[in-house]
Amino acid sequence: MNRLRRWAEVVAVELGIAVARVLPRRGLLALGGAAGALAGRIDRRHTAIARENLRMACGDALPEAERERVLRICWRHFGRITFDALALPHLDTAGLDAILQVEGIENLREALAQGRGALVFAAHHGHWEAGAYATARHGVPSAIIARPMDNPLLDRRLLQLRRGGGNTVIPKRRAVRESLRALARGECVAILIDQDAGADGVFVPFFGRLAATTPTLAVLALRTEAPVLLMFTRVEADGTISVHIGSVVPTRPTGDRIADVLRLTAECTRMVEGWARRSPEQLLWMHRRWKTRPPGEAAAGA
Repeated sequence: MNRLRRWAEVVAVELGIAVARVLPRRGLLALGGAAGALAGRIDRRHTAIARENLRMACGDALPEAERERVLRICWRHFGRITFDALALPHLDTAGLDAILQVEGIENLREALAQGRGALVFAAHHGHWEAGAYATARHGVPSAIIARPMDNPLLDRRLLQLRRGGGNTVIPKRRAVRESLRALARGECVAILIDQDAGADGVFVPFFGRLAATTPTLAVLALRTEAPVLLMFTRVEADGTISVHIGSVVPTRPTGDRIADVLRLTAECTRMVEGWARRSPEQLLWMHRRWKTRPPGEAAAGA
């Protein structure tokens, strides 16, 4: 069954790619939204996870009816960007420029000009796959740290997508070693920091609750003195994708490596949360963000 499921997933993606090549973007987004809404009804497990995450993150500040509305929009949103991502490799220069609106690219260029490379952190919010295309379109391709998918057949397809525009991919299991090499070459390294990091994570606040968060960003920054910048993406009402690149985040090393890693990780996570609160319906709530708990505290979520 595992083998059959893997092939079924590949066939589904190949069909999606075929549709993405011929369907106008407006129709593709509409189809993706409908597919996302259907997935939300069928996939009860991840809907339950998202519902519980929203409850833990927002509590009484967001009434239950509003949380349910956010959840419905969230499923449609991720359906849209999934289909949209399949079309990205097939868009020409004019097509990409029409949908990608980049703010702050000069911040990244100035950081790279220091000669130590740059570390860009982001979240599973908005249209993060398009963010790498956006910087590459402006002459700054990235080495993207990513965990390989469980389905190796599907992973090969995703690699093709992520390498668009001249980007490269660093497997998560070799993240530190290969990132150090990329930074030494003066390149940009991108990492998503908003998912549960398990036993390898450090606990920092996220929406008012401690979350196991990857320390890789902070470890690399403190070891190499590479500038650290936030990239945040959001899909606007007209379908365009806004890509915001912030100014350099101060690292302020004190010599206490453990405390410095914890502090920098907490600061970057706080920045991600601040942006996510502006459009929570575009955050990936279906992931068990608070699965790993500090010692002595029970696991969270469904």
